[in-house]
Amino acid sequence: MPKPAPSDFVIAVVIGITQTIGYGSLYYSFGVLAPFMAQDVGLSLTGIYGLFSIALLASGFIAPRAGRLLDGKDPALVMTAGSCFSALLLVGWALAPGKAAFGLFLILSQMSSVLVLYEAAFVLAARLSPSNARRTITGITLIAGFASTIFWPLTSWLTVSVDWRTILLMFAGLNLTVCVPAHFYLASRVPRSIAGEAGVAQRLAQGTIASDRDRRLAFRLLLVAFAANAFVMSAVHLHLIGLLGALGLGASAALIGALIGPAQVAGRIAEFTAGPRISVMSVALFATGALPAGLGFLIGGSGYLPAAIVFALVFGAGQGLSYIVRGVLPLTLFGADGYGARTGRINSVRLFVSAGAPFLAAAIFERFGAQAALGVIAVAGIIGFVAIVAIVPILRRAGQPGTPI
Repeated sequence: MPKPAPSDFVIAVVIGITQTIGYGSLYYSFGVLAPFMAQDVGLSLTGIYGLFSIALLASGFIAPRAGRLLDGKDPALVMTAGSCFSALLLVGWALAPGKAAFGLFLILSQMSSVLVLYEAAFVLAARLSPSNARRTITGITLIAGFASTIFWPLTSWLTVSVDWRTILLMFAGLNLTVCVPAHFYLASRVPRSIAGEAGVAQRLAQGTIASDRDRRLAFRLLLVAFAANAFVMSAVHLHLIGLLGALGLGASAALIGALIGPAQVAGRIAEFTAGPRISVMSVALFATGALPAGLGFLIGGSGYLPAAIVFALVFGAGQGLSYIVRGVLPLTLFGADGYGARTGRINSVRLFVSAGAPFLAAAIFERFGAQAALGVIAVAGIIGFVAIVAIVPILRRAGQPGTPI
């Protein structure tokens, strides 16, 4: 028999913990373990990262199907199965006897992430907490924001004592013993009733844009914005240390990079605290605008450390809020009906762009230098900001006069 959903706090904590483990074991640990994998398996480091890019592309192909599955089934059960798959595939990856098996399980393990990471978590949060999904999603991202803080040093510490295969087996155990029961705990829960009844429920289901034409246009703009954000964040993440070194900031690169994480968490805390007092569009405008603005400080400063620190703080805050916007804005604009399918399409585009961005940025960096590479990345960020701005008049036509510009 279905059981009532737990409180929003419990939902956020439970899913936040599973997201921390999911991102830590499937994503953040990879950067630490890749050199050890390359040495053991006999592949170059470039080959290892090439396989990872193939995995992102493959994930992009199945993301829309995963979204539709989350719409049609209990998303908690889908995530339970996804955590089982992730654990089994991590075991297969750890025990892979040769290059072919290694590559296959690397790719499959990353593909399983579309069933357990943010997009799936957002659908589950929206299903269980329809009237307070924004705050619940913010809470999830706030907790999961510590995934890199926990898993980068944890993985590095483990490499001192055990090999990468044993580490993957340990992470498989975390998925199996923590994530699987946590997701299963949330299965078959009935959403709590919505205060205000029919009118509120209908708005949450349908979103703020009613016109089919406006919905299509707004969704295309959203795809452009999220693709641009994915390009910026993917390119910066992989090349930040090299770019800072080329600008003469190599000695301070670790400090500058370390500031992005706390700024990301600070941005999420601010959003969680402000809550409904600030519109989702205001947060979206700030998040997408902060990415190119932060890069502007880095480009304009040209090796000046205080400017680079401002870059880290502004960029980090925008990045932290971007993950929240990715979950909340489509829900606000288009409603809960078909939310999984829409997030699946968005995730697909995001994964495709994330796979290609580092290669394009590297090519520009090597041929034209750091300033040119940063300029191209900043232009992509500006395109994303302009796409979000273009949604504002659509909302005003839909009867949202208080929408900021």
